[in-house]
Amino acid sequence: MKLIAGPSSPLLTKRVAKRTGLEIAGVTYRKFPDGEIYVRVDDPEDESFAVINSMRSADDLIYLMLILDALNGKRVFAIIPYMGYARQDRAFLSGEAVSIRAVARMIESSAERVFTVNIHSERAKGHFRKLRELDAMERIGEHYRGKDVIMLSPDRGSLERVRKAAEIAGCDFDYLEKRRIDAENVEITPKNLEIENREVVIIDDIISTGGTVVTAASQLSDRASRIEAACIHGVFAGNALNRLYTSGVSEVKATDTVESQVSIISVSDIISEVLLNEI
Repeated sequence: MKLIAGPSSPLLTKRVAKRTGLEIAGVTYRKFPDGEIYVRVDDPEDESFAVINSMRSADDLIYLMLILDALNGKRVFAIIPYMGYARQDRAFLSGEAVSIRAVARMIESSAERVFTVNIHSERAKGHFRKLRELDAMERIGEHYRGKDVIMLSPDRGSLERVRKAAEIAGCDFDYLEKRRIDAENVEITPKNLEIENREVVIIDDIISTGGTVVTAASQLSDRASRIEAACIHGVFAGNALNRLYTSGVSEVKATDTVESQVSIISVSDIISEVLLNEI
């Protein structure tokens, strides 16, 4: 088996290659002046490939589908660390496309197996037939193991994810509760724990615009001694990182499912384990 590094996941692919000893196949990517995408796998002689490419944009989806087409007739695993379009997992309005259903059909028409990391919801996962979901929340817990922090979930619905990280880290955890003061003001505070002069880490599976973390950090910054934000998928749409840092967050940490300057926690080990078991 050889690895193929999609345009959105070169660093993660290199880390997986180092762990597994698998070679990375050569691939040519090009965009024509009209915006159309060109893909050529330079050495497709092997019979099996693992394609690693996160899906943040429509281009990422097209790159993935063209790679899969170039490998037509081969045994191919599609590893999509960040599964874009997963938030449109149902038709909220009449006539809407269920985006993740369409994406699942396209990918599974060409891939033998599909792997992703912490997909948005069970409903999104249910649109796949060949999908295996990997959990990276434990990696966040390992990163904070032995550190005297309080892990905070942005809401009660995400508490179980944060509980998993906190149990591995060996630290306290809580969730943030919103209390409306008046028509325009909302107070955000930990439900059970006091955070005065404590280091806190606000943890979520995905940070996109960063709005929830920004609001929480702004209100907690005068009580906590330090605030960090950590997530699995660091999408950071627009100027989200700037907003986070100016709200009172001292440091932002994310995994390499979406590669950026803050991708300091790697999921390469859980992907490598899966690949080695499948070979």
